Amino acid sequence: MQKFIKKISLGLFYGSCLLCSSLYADMVVPATSLPQNAQSFISSNFKNTQIMYVEQDFDSYEVRLSNGVKIDFYRDGNWKEIENYNGIDLSLLPTQVSKTIQTTYPNILILKIEKEWSGYEIKLANMLKVYINEAGQIIGQKYDD
Repeated sequence: MQKFIKKISLGLFYGSCLLCSSLYADMVVPATSLPQNAQSFISSNFKNTQIMYVEQDFDSYEVRLSNGVKIDFYRDGNWKEIENYNGIDLSLLPTQVSKTIQTTYPNILILKIEKEWSGYEIKLANMLKVYINEAGQIIGQKYDD
């Protein structure tokens, strides 16, 4: 009897794990399901590009654009990461941060920008990751392997 109860308990446990994982799985959704501020961000900063697809999970959206750009948004529609191996425009960064990048690393493409709690993590084409605070001060850097 105890073996039978163990088997049922394990079956229920694994069944609930499968159900939970499927609830939090990435789902492809229409672009109209993006929060309005995310849609506005895309239309104002990436003119003449189309949204190829949107994936939604329990806490974020991943958007792929026709020009190769990948943008991750928080659930509220604010961007958290932008990635483009053809380069990202400095205008997407706050003025102080973009000035620091432009003067410290001129003529090096930005491949990825990620918002951090203390500022930004910026990956450059020379594989250097630069950590910059909101005031535009470099607070760290390291080579990405």
